[in-house]
Amino acid sequence: MAKMKFINREISWLSFNERVLQEANDPSVPLIERIRFLGIFSNNRDEFFRVRVATLERLNDLGKSGKSHLGYDPEDVLSQIQEIVLNQERTFGKIYRYLRKELEKHEIYIIAEDKLNTEQGEFVKSYFEREVRGTLVPIMISKKQDLPKLKDNAIYLAVKLNTKDKKQPIYSIIEIPSLVLPRFLVLPNSEGKKYVMLLDDILRYNLEQIYHIFEFTSFEAYTFKITRDAELDIDDDLSTSWIEKLASSLKERKTGAPVRFVYDEAMPEDLLKILLNKLGVKNMDHLSPGARYHNFKDFMDFPNVGAKNLRNKKLPPSKHAFLESSKSILDAILKKDILLSYPYQSFSYIIDLLREAAIDPKVTRIQINLYRVAKRSKIINALINAVRNGKEVNVVLELTARFDEENNIKWSRKLQDEGVRIIHGVPGLKVHSKLILIDKKSKNGKVQQIAHIGTGNFHEGTANLYGDYSLLTSDSKIASEVGKLFEFFEVNYKRTLYRHLVVSPFNVRRRLNLLINNEIRNAKNGKKAKIILKLNNLVDELLIKKLYEASNAGVKIKLIIRGICSLVPDVKGQSENIEAYSIVDRFLEHARVMVFHNSGDSVYLLGSADWMTRNLDKRVEVLVPVYDKSIQEEIQLMLDMQMKDNVKRRLIDKKLSNKYVHDDGPEFRSQIEQYKYFKSLVK
Repeated sequence: MAKMKFINREISWLSFNERVLQEANDPSVPLIERIRFLGIFSNNRDEFFRVRVATLERLNDLGKSGKSHLGYDPEDVLSQIQEIVLNQERTFGKIYRYLRKELEKHEIYIIAEDKLNTEQGEFVKSYFEREVRGTLVPIMISKKQDLPKLKDNAIYLAVKLNTKDKKQPIYSIIEIPSLVLPRFLVLPNSEGKKYVMLLDDILRYNLEQIYHIFEFTSFEAYTFKITRDAELDIDDDLSTSWIEKLASSLKERKTGAPVRFVYDEAMPEDLLKILLNKLGVKNMDHLSPGARYHNFKDFMDFPNVGAKNLRNKKLPPSKHAFLESSKSILDAILKKDILLSYPYQSFSYIIDLLREAAIDPKVTRIQINLYRVAKRSKIINALINAVRNGKEVNVVLELTARFDEENNIKWSRKLQDEGVRIIHGVPGLKVHSKLILIDKKSKNGKVQQIAHIGTGNFHEGTANLYGDYSLLTSDSKIASEVGKLFEFFEVNYKRTLYRHLVVSPFNVRRRLNLLINNEIRNAKNGKKAKIILKLNNLVDELLIKKLYEASNAGVKIKLIIRGICSLVPDVKGQSENIEAYSIVDRFLEHARVMVFHNSGDSVYLLGSADWMTRNLDKRVEVLVPVYDKSIQEEIQLMLDMQMKDNVKRRLIDKKLSNKYVHDDGPEFRSQIEQYKYFKSLVK
């Protein structure tokens, strides 16, 4: 039998980010949004280097054992990554230059420091003195003195001051304060034209003021940045509290080993050489020459300038008809199961649910597990209010949510100060599930339980951008098992049998294998057999092999995978019955949904778990069966809409071509059609 084919996860991820770059190049996307997609692409790539490339570098340093751990040579993949990234960078530069010209057609100009007129110059100098100067700490580069550790994720100007006596130039570094000030300054309109200036160029315009004590004849300034290894090394010192260990490790992240040095390719060789020497960048593969500006992630916040049609039309979330007709959200859920679909419907119902539970005298306890929350979280406020109203509040707070660790440490301390009982996850397992359980006494004194199982975080900010589901139910079969899971969070040795919930790392593999095997059996018996999977990532080789087996048995499989897809579709003798697609549009497709035909009595699962080894074996994830037939029909309608998309759907194939799936029919853009559908449900 021929060896099964898989796509390397890192290469597949780069293909996903190429789909993001396609959005920046799509003329149907409003112009300002296209610029913002450049920012999203850049932000994604930074995280990729900080985490994935850094991990490959570590494993490559281990030699044979690293190769054995991965099952492939990390050095080969690092070489492929370098080649793909350089090609994408060239495409990125072309798109950016084109978009700047398009902006100019609308009389919007990104203006550099050498193009300012007198009036604009005065405005920029005034802004510099008022807002910028106090944030600057220039670092002088000396042969004898080491540089302080430069921050990951920050951008710097490398400055070369040419002196009057033409001896050795003076070198310096300034951090561009984009972490405390906006990256963009909108200048006053001039003759109907709009001007935007980057913070980098505001500094360049005022270099003479910054270095006024030196006698120099001219100066040059070039942007650079360092991307560092962002993986956390947490020791096993059991005498140190978990929060203290994590906080210490976070400090180390900020000065981790460099995995990429990005710089303006116009930087003179002497300046580049002294920087590399002082920063300890020795691996030439880490060098990434680029254009004048870096940290394009800030372009996600490009200002709203110009006509309204240059930006996306606002799509305010719809109300939920049944919840709107109910005086109490808790009572509404006690009557029937409810599905909320974000961002098409309002996330405020979840906040209102917790607010109501906080003041309802019949509610005795609220339990929730938090992975990511907003920096100004209304969810946290509702939980604090519940404690103040005498409720028992238990919060399972995952401290190691990547890049949210500091925020979660802050909230952990705040909640503990307010009397909330905090459980910091499960040793050895990251808690990624999205659960709420509310206990409410009924009239006869019995406890009724109301549960939430979702696909996305309790984060009111991302709920406006991420496509996710929340299932709200009082079904005792589901709610009682959610309760058992919260018991496990508290007492880790207390395991239980889950008959309804599908929970990793306990029964998820077994249950998914049983469901796929059932479809294989039906296909072999000549029955209709079908699987639909909507995931962020499909990587786990064992489950991919099971899908290949199902395909060979005749099971029809359709995949909607937003990000990484290691499965290779449409390969003879392996995956001929598998179609795979990806949708990248204005909202981030984030929901995980699984449908198994099951001889016509379809099984619908939704929840937090992607099909990645870490999610299946090393995290607490929860998938919930959807029993309500009307909710099943609604989920199926959403999936059908996505499979019908002929505007933003791309084909996932063995060549990673990312071809758009267009047809001759009328334009059908699934996210807009879903929005229209939910809008139509509210009179």
